[in-house]
Amino acid sequence: MRDSFERVINILIRVILAAVVFLLFLHSIFSTSFIGQIPGDDGGIQDHTLNVADSPFLHLLILLGITIVSVMLYRVFRQKKIEFRLSRALIIIAAAGFLLGTVWILATQLYPGSDPAKVCRVAAEWREGNFSAFEQSVDGEEGYLFRYPFQSGIVLFYYLLMGLLGTENYVGMQFANLFALTVSYYLLVQILKQFWREDKGSVILAHIALILWAPYMFYITYLYGIMPGMACSLGAVYCVVRYLERRKLWYVLPAAFLMGIATVFKMNCLIYLVAIGCFLGYDAVNGLLQKGQANGAKKTWYMSLVFVAVMGLGVAGMNRAVNSYVEHLSGYEMPEGQVMLSWVVMGLQEAPKGPGNYNGFNGNVYTESNYDTELANERSKEALKEQLRWMREAPVDHGLVFFARKTAYQWNDPTFISMDRMAGRDSKIERSPVVLSLIQGKGCTYLSIWLNIVQTWILTGALFYLVFTNKKGKIPELIIYVVFLGGFLFHLVWEASASYAVPYYVLLIPYAAKGFAEYIRWADRAWMWLVRESADRKREDIRRFFSRKNAPLITGAAILLALLVVFGQTELFGRTIDLNDDLKGFHASEQFYRTGDWTPDF
Repeated sequence: MRDSFERVINILIRVILAAVVFLLFLHSIFSTSFIGQIPGDDGGIQDHTLNVADSPFLHLLILLGITIVSVMLYRVFRQKKIEFRLSRALIIIAAAGFLLGTVWILATQLYPGSDPAKVCRVAAEWREGNFSAFEQSVDGEEGYLFRYPFQSGIVLFYYLLMGLLGTENYVGMQFANLFALTVSYYLLVQILKQFWREDKGSVILAHIALILWAPYMFYITYLYGIMPGMACSLGAVYCVVRYLERRKLWYVLPAAFLMGIATVFKMNCLIYLVAIGCFLGYDAVNGLLQKGQANGAKKTWYMSLVFVAVMGLGVAGMNRAVNSYVEHLSGYEMPEGQVMLSWVVMGLQEAPKGPGNYNGFNGNVYTESNYDTELANERSKEALKEQLRWMREAPVDHGLVFFARKTAYQWNDPTFISMDRMAGRDSKIERSPVVLSLIQGKGCTYLSIWLNIVQTWILTGALFYLVFTNKKGKIPELIIYVVFLGGFLFHLVWEASASYAVPYYVLLIPYAAKGFAEYIRWADRAWMWLVRESADRKREDIRRFFSRKNAPLITGAAILLALLVVFGQTELFGRTIDLNDDLKGFHASEQFYRTGDWTPDF
């Protein structure tokens, strides 16, 4: 029963993950999303997410070329039998990543913009003893923390950091981001190293790939608590993985503390806690199903439930402690603020920049309810029912198409709007032409084209991982993959932005590296089979492959391929997967490639 339970859970998780990643893969090879411009309702120009057609055949051709080159390199390294110390190699890679980040921070020295600017401004006001952000009205506008009290934790962090660095030392604060990013990547490979001990090459490749993936590295200039929250969350996951390996309850306290701190930085770090709870719950059920084990080993099942409970208490206790300290520091009671449900409603509505993006609904419903949280919640419920009713009226046109466009908006921009988050911001220095070009010029175009190819590699590798490690992979090693899944599902209904998606997308990269490594080993074996095996052995292997044992898998793959071919001929395919805004007259290709007069002339 225990073995059957493990197989069912393993297959179920991998099928769900494969479905989500395959959807993103289809988006990646058929279209590319980016922030462009369209005519606004007021007759002017507004930013809006556009899509340009992509070539799946080009992506597949590049994949074939990468396969050939990689197999050749694999043979060279295998013959040389290069030995190295894994721990030392990982430290060197982490140091190299920190150096790259340092170069970028010093080359840009950007002031914060948008929401990070508001957070930093409030933190600076706190240093001056001004806590008016908690007031209902500040200079004729609602106070920032009156509307968003859940941001008190990240404001407190920058308040404390400014006590050390100064209120205007944004470069120093960006280095705090860089340190958190370096720790995050190191923890990520340390977590997966627990499962890939026999494959040092994949661990090294995963760390290098993380360092070289530019979009998330560019977010070190974005002072919004994303990277500190991720570092603490991965610290908690590392403690859980060590507990599952050693069965020592002393890991629960640091895990609870780190998870609590992570949710103080960003509340959506609760997605990590949910993933942890799922795997510890699985571990508890798996322990109950054990037979023939010593009593001491069998009783460990309840320890996993205790672990989850303590982590939950740690999150609640840490947030309560921080709120109490902020109340003591400011002299204000923590306001109720805008209702969380209003973000869900907004995530299901159209917005100027893209489906599900910020459109002001959450603030409007709060203001129109005269700051009555209960009334705002009731109005949000009614708005949600109305939106769902609208989707039910035309499930395809209003529902499926909306979610397909929203998915592309969040996950199919190869830069994950990292350039958009830097463009237009002031700097302490006169930036070089190369840096400016990379942020908002031709260099940005070339980088976007390159990252578009890399994006397909990442998604392909993530699929390869699910296929090639299906039998030998342990279920707990999917924990980081499931965090990505949680981020995808959460932002399917929550407010949409590629900047919200990027901390979860980056979690795919180590699995993509491992998947490609497994794929290259398979390709090498397949080539050797082609050129060396006898005709009789080949016929026998082919008969074995098409045996009754593999019939369900082969049949399922054939049906899926046939459905995709049929779906690809429909008009719906162009509205959900093969997105192309050139057909709408928005000059999307001219804007993306910056060809000719790329500024749209509407």
